[in-house]
Amino acid sequence: MEQNGNYKAMVAKMDDAFGAYFREAEKLSILLGVRADPCSWTSYHDLQKQQTAETVSYERYRVIREQVLALIPPPVLPDRPKSSVD
Repeated sequence: MEQNGNYKAMVAKMDDAFGAYFREAEKLSILLGVRADPCSWTSYHDLQKQQTAETVSYERYRVIREQVLALIPPPVLPDRPKSSVD
């Protein structure tokens, strides 16, 4: 039972991490869509800062996703009677 609770907690954590990633990706998309002065250091800095935030949040999500997937055991093949044919 404890593993089931751990699995649910990890899925909830993964869901939160994905939500954070989605929000950061949305902010990056908005910044990319704004027609700011391309020569502005402020615009460039904001874009780089948001790109980093989006990448960090994605990596956090990816690590948690891999941990969740590792908790899922592969299916077990059912026992079959031995064949009399060699």
